[in-house]
Amino acid sequence: MAHARADRLGRPLQGTVLVVDDQEGMRALLRALLENSYDVAEADSGAALHRALEQAQPDVVLLDLKLPDANGLSLLPAINKRWPGTQVVMLTGAPSGSEALTAALQGASAGAFTVLPKSAEFNIQTVLAAVDQAMERRRHAARSAAAPGSPLAAVKAPELAQE
Repeated sequence: MAHARADRLGRPLQGTVLVVDDQEGMRALLRALLENSYDVAEADSGAALHRALEQAQPDVVLLDLKLPDANGLSLLPAINKRWPGTQVVMLTGAPSGSEALTAALQGASAGAFTVLPKSAEFNIQTVLAAVDQAMERRRHAARSAAAPGSPLAAVKAPELAQE
């Protein structure tokens, strides 16, 4: 029987987050920020994300917009198809201004939950809040899909990832 993973105080972790970024330092920072509350997995490229798509569904994906072998926006359709309900938070190194605004608009139109900067405007509290909000949206969608009388009730809602 599988046991749910727990934090240092024995509380169950709140879900699973997949961090997709080619910068090892950024992955390490995000892991350190999130691992007390979430089960965190990592991928360092578009190819690694495609391999991860064959694994258990995460609740939230933190996805770098620019990977050495892929554009994060081009990966969104594969994530949404394979992992319906998973929320995607895009991360962009674009400086503030028109380039950052363009990235945010493209991410939103492609279905990302939100787009956050990882440049000088990077803010730890903003990242934590975005992951928490994305996780809540994921839970709400799963509950709604499983509710009796819901048009999706006949289709099994993806369960929140828990080990």
